[in-house]
Amino acid sequence: MSHLRPQLLLLGLFLLSKESSSLKSMVIKVPEAVRAGDSVTLSCQYDLEDVALYSIKWYWNEEEFYRYIPKDLPPYKSFPMRFINVDLSTSGEQNVTLRHVQRQLTGDYKCEVSSDGPLFHTEIRVAHLIVADLPLDDPVLNIRDTKVEVGKPIRLECTQSGSHPAANISWFINNKQVSDNSDFISIQATEVGRDEGDLQSARSRISILTNKSHFNQSAMTIRCEASIYKIWKRSVESTIRDDSPKLAQVLGSTLSQSQKDPILEPANSAPWTTRHAHWTVLLGLVCATVACR
Repeated sequence: MSHLRPQLLLLGLFLLSKESSSLKSMVIKVPEAVRAGDSVTLSCQYDLEDVALYSIKWYWNEEEFYRYIPKDLPPYKSFPMRFINVDLSTSGEQNVTLRHVQRQLTGDYKCEVSSDGPLFHTEIRVAHLIVADLPLDDPVLNIRDTKVEVGKPIRLECTQSGSHPAANISWFINNKQVSDNSDFISIQATEVGRDEGDLQSARSRISILTNKSHFNQSAMTIRCEASIYKIWKRSVESTIRDDSPKLAQVLGSTLSQSQKDPILEPANSAPWTTRHAHWTVLLGLVCATVACR
């Protein structure tokens, strides 16, 4: 038997190395965020090579809610849990579908994959999912003045109510997103407040010291955009007019006034219009005398 020990040891090491490498490329795919009331599919992908699958288990915040064991009949099973409703008809070896998810299901989702014996190698991946209550209304943009002279400041406030989590607010000038990184623009950090029930509101303010570059054909468009991850986005905008005095208007007023002023000429010469009238009268007298035709 002693001569078999090295061979058994080598066989054990071979099986161990084979099993330890049998579970590869394991990836868990969970959306970053979904809206409350929607269904969501969680995916757990893996490569077992030539080793059989023993089980897949899904956990929400350390509580198991679904498992798949190929040797069982039926192979799938869900566990009663508040707010979790597993759709067994669309769930299987690599996917599990949750129906009508609620905000309370925000949390960490864990997939545990185990290969079959003799070693039952296990790998675990975790991902975070946010279930969001989305606003029913669009953001509101408040502005005091819609006309401003270049060089004067303007201030705007944007609010978005009724969501969880609170919306993120971004600012755009003439369709270009702006940030608080210049001497002309100051953006107050978004404030989160309590709305009806346990929903949240968001508010942001922006101050702009206007200059000529802000205006396109004497108009500046300011847009407030509220968003919640990649699942919801709304915006509202307002147009600010350049109310600076125009040079053409000043010149026009000067010319209009000058047309009303009398034309002064030297005393020894009559105005052209007066001389023209005199020649017209004289020509009429000559024609009357010689019977001009």
